[in-house]
Amino acid sequence: MGLSADELRALNPRLVPLIAHDRAGFGGGVCCCGLTMFFCIWCGRASRSLWQALLLTGLAGFGTAIAVHPAVGYLSFSHLAPAFVGAVMFTGGMWMTFSRMYGQPATNDAVAPVAKPGV
Repeated sequence: MGLSADELRALNPRLVPLIAHDRAGFGGGVCCCGLTMFFCIWCGRASRSLWQALLLTGLAGFGTAIAVHPAVGYLSFSHLAPAFVGAVMFTGGMWMTFSRMYGQPATNDAVAPVAKPGV
């Protein structure tokens, strides 16, 4: 916006706290999602459904975060660089876990396995 904090306060004294609250909430949300994904991978059982769920959440998160900026005409590379770095890291992580997780059949621990006849 090109305005200093004092200039924003002159417009409205509540604007700077609102922006700070917005940024803190966004950062907390990103951190929470990242930790949740980390623990899903670390503690979860490797499965096709887990990989697909992580892929969908990553596509939704990074896709909207990156796509909304050009849509509103905001093309600052320094502002978008962290999102691109995160998207590249996410893509790398999904690529590295594909064979281990996607190759596994989906399991449901709530259902007891059925014995196959003749085995």
